[in-house]
Amino acid sequence: MSTSVCMSVDPGVCRFKTKITTTYNDGVVQFEFVTDCPHVKKLPGVMKEGLDPFEALKMPFCTNPVYDACGKVLAHSACPIPSAMIKSVEAAAGLGLKRPVRFDFDC
Repeated sequence: MSTSVCMSVDPGVCRFKTKITTTYNDGVVQFEFVTDCPHVKKLPGVMKEGLDPFEALKMPFCTNPVYDACGKVLAHSACPIPSAMIKSVEAAAGLGLKRPVRFDFDC
């Protein structure tokens, strides 16, 4: 059985909103990106095809293939895309709930 989740990411000041569709099928996840960000557009070229969801959740961060791929093409270390990708893997693979995540400068 295949499951997909879609996550909208508003990264803030750069204004390059991104939609990440993560599909889980036969024990692997695939990402699809819809974005105007020139850096995120490069992710498919450096991401491993058919990623095992447990590999995507791997710790420490320095050994995580999502953070590794993002580190090769994204321009800012504060970019929320890698974290959003991992959260979408959790939900698509049934390893976590689809709950909103936010960063707000309001306190």
